[in-house]
Amino acid sequence: MPTGLRSAIMLVVLAGAGGARVCAQSASDPDAVAKVLALERLWGQASALRDIKALDFIFDDDLVNLDIDGRLMTKAQTLADTLTAGAVQIVVESTSAQAHGKTVIVTGVLRLKGVDAGKPYLRHGRFVDTWMYRRSHWVCVASETTPIGTR
Repeated sequence: MPTGLRSAIMLVVLAGAGGARVCAQSASDPDAVAKVLALERLWGQASALRDIKALDFIFDDDLVNLDIDGRLMTKAQTLADTLTAGAVQIVVESTSAQAHGKTVIVTGVLRLKGVDAGKPYLRHGRFVDTWMYRRSHWVCVASETTPIGTR
């Protein structure tokens, strides 16, 4: 794992280390939202670097991932797909998040630029990611990306 990414993940983990305080979060807890949005950014970086160790930490073991191309994938399938996919540039255009106790819902818009089977592509999508505080840290338990028309 690249040192910068490892350090960033450790900061997010340490920021979440207050056990009972984190578990007793209110629905408007800005700390939970900030931590999860930091993990969202790390997810994008880890995907671009194909950092499976970081993604393994970010994703819950029971992850349900509905990809922009319609594939429904488990955590293992998502990690394998990350390793085999061509280089992808991920640009997150906007995000917002809402905390609901031990759950944070993140919505946003992204663009994916890459090459598939030798052909360049540009995909535009809206996503919803569901994060839960489990086993002493935040993990993504579900992710869904819906394609939207390209401009």
